[in-house]
Amino acid sequence: MRTLLLTAAAIHAVLFSIVFLTSTMDVILAAVIAVPLSLAMGAFALVRNGPVGTMWVGTAAGLTALLGWGSWLILWALDRGRTGAAVNVIGVLLPPIAAVTFLVAALLPQTRRA
Repeated sequence: MRTLLLTAAAIHAVLFSIVFLTSTMDVILAAVIAVPLSLAMGAFALVRNGPVGTMWVGTAAGLTALLGWGSWLILWALDRGRTGAAVNVIGVLLPPIAAVTFLVAALLPQTRRA
């Protein structure tokens, strides 16, 4: 479970840094990649059924990532002709917060207590 959470944190951090720090990838393409990956990681985590605390924090991180990256898709769907720079505070703040939350979930104890 820890590896999955660290992988999720790395993917979101790398996508965010590629889009916003280097400007070599369009944010819509990153959102199209990040949303299905978030859903797949969430489904895999639910199937694995890890420790309760880790699952709650991981779920919060996944929902945060979905809200952040999904907001770009909603913005694009509402205005497909976006030629100027769009200010999407949710889309800029939530993906790195999700990456940090995934790291917190990975650091939680991985054992179940009876």
